[in-house]
Amino acid sequence: MESPVETAPAESRSRAFTLALLVALVVIAIVFSFSSSIFLPNNWYAFFKAIHVTFAVIWVGGGTLIMIFALLAERTNDPDEIATIARQAAFAGERIFAPAGLLVFLMGIAMMINTNLGWGKFWVIFGLIGYAATFITGLTVLGPLAKKIAASTAERGATDPQTIALIKRILLIARFDIALLLVVVLDMVTKPFA
Repeated sequence: MESPVETAPAESRSRAFTLALLVALVVIAIVFSFSSSIFLPNNWYAFFKAIHVTFAVIWVGGGTLIMIFALLAERTNDPDEIATIARQAAFAGERIFAPAGLLVFLMGIAMMINTNLGWGKFWVIFGLIGYAATFITGLTVLGPLAKKIAASTAERGATDPQTIALIKRILLIARFDIALLLVVVLDMVTKPFA
């Protein structure tokens, strides 16, 4: 068994490596975005799009992965495993997906300002409505429900029927939310009725 003293250098190296990767990713994103001629408006569009797509992948891909894990946990019918997934989903939703979703939205707006695509196109309106729907669902339904689940798990335990019912409810709503996000991704990629 390793002592805390033995694991500290390994954790420090891991953090330093992760930070170095993050810095390299940011530098590469900037270089790629501004590769043709720096500081022209169309290059700002490319920069905003790089951020938009990167964080959409984190948001939608992460949410889809959690939903797959949740479905697998439900198949095991193990309340502790399902409760663990629900806790992890609540953490990811609040600390990763909400900020990522906000960046996706803001970069989408910045892209539209830096191009002449037009706000009245179906795919733009549908994307904005889809974002608003998932944002409101997260804020008014998924977030509060995740807090109820945490309280119920702490008070009654993961195997309590009320806790299980809350978890199943949030997972069902989250499935619809992820499905909507995937439809928005399809909308953004295909730009239907353009």
